[in-house]
Amino acid sequence: MSVHSLPVELLDSVAQHLSCSSLAALAQTCSTLCPVAQRVLYCSVSASAWSQNLCVIDTLAKKPHIARFVRSFYIAIDSLAPVFFAYYRQLAKAILNMTELTSLTLLVDSSVSWVLKEASSRIHFPHLLHFTCSFSFDENVARFLDRTPSLLELEVDSIPTALTRESPPPYLAPTSIPQLEQFIGSSRTAELIVPGRPVKSIHLNGGLLEDDIPLLARSTVPVVILGAVTNLPPVPFLETLHKHVPHLVYLRVMSTKGIFMAPTAEFYEQVAGILTSFTELSAFELSGMHWGSKAKQNDGTKRVWQSAPLQIRNHPEDDLLFGSEIFLAY
Repeated sequence: MSVHSLPVELLDSVAQHLSCSSLAALAQTCSTLCPVAQRVLYCSVSASAWSQNLCVIDTLAKKPHIARFVRSFYIAIDSLAPVFFAYYRQLAKAILNMTELTSLTLLVDSSVSWVLKEASSRIHFPHLLHFTCSFSFDENVARFLDRTPSLLELEVDSIPTALTRESPPPYLAPTSIPQLEQFIGSSRTAELIVPGRPVKSIHLNGGLLEDDIPLLARSTVPVVILGAVTNLPPVPFLETLHKHVPHLVYLRVMSTKGIFMAPTAEFYEQVAGILTSFTELSAFELSGMHWGSKAKQNDGTKRVWQSAPLQIRNHPEDDLLFGSEIFLAY
């Protein structure tokens, strides 16, 4: 049986087990095996100065038939080793050509969000599920999101600048990114992204204010995962969270208020009391401190939370985390 008569699925399966050098050699054998090798070789592209493969962008920009094989694309350009402006023009062409992407990560100069502009005006990305970028949430990013109807995970505006905070936010249509489940970025951008979308996982960089929390609660599904930084005192902050997002399962809070003060026994008791009101919460971290908990006796659906500092024990076999004296019996 000739190799030309074998099913494409079988050839793809065999090619999956070849090394990159073997795939490159296979691509040069014949017209039948060339696309098979290229499909596997370019399925996942990770480019960086450390990998010494930034030149792959030129290939993807000049050869659309190869760019269409790319499903996952990652690029990281170190600010200490910048590239020429012409390189970003090639990156814009490469993005335009990669129409079948499922994952896109752009860790590049935060001022070049225009690399998304041409693709945003000409094509859609119907299969894109994950998008991470180092850009602020500006007009170019917003128009790109208009073209990603299947997006589930988004990271944008992770390091907000003074210019970002002062500039007016772009318009994002209510029908854009209708399936979004996870957001990572600034609280300012979260206010624009979360309301009206099924976002259940939120990780915020920058200060989360008390007035921001009700906007997060406007997700169309319960928020179950939240990570945030705030300058509010932890106890009032947790009380506000419980009022608006009571269905949290995982919560991580970094509070800069009183960061250099040792927590008192009263503070532990107050936090434990509030955590108990989160009936679905299973893990909590406050300013790097993991808050211990265990299932309540006779009611495994509820948890009892640590209500005093952990004590040093003389015997390692003692239960350091779940000693009954450090939990409030709610």
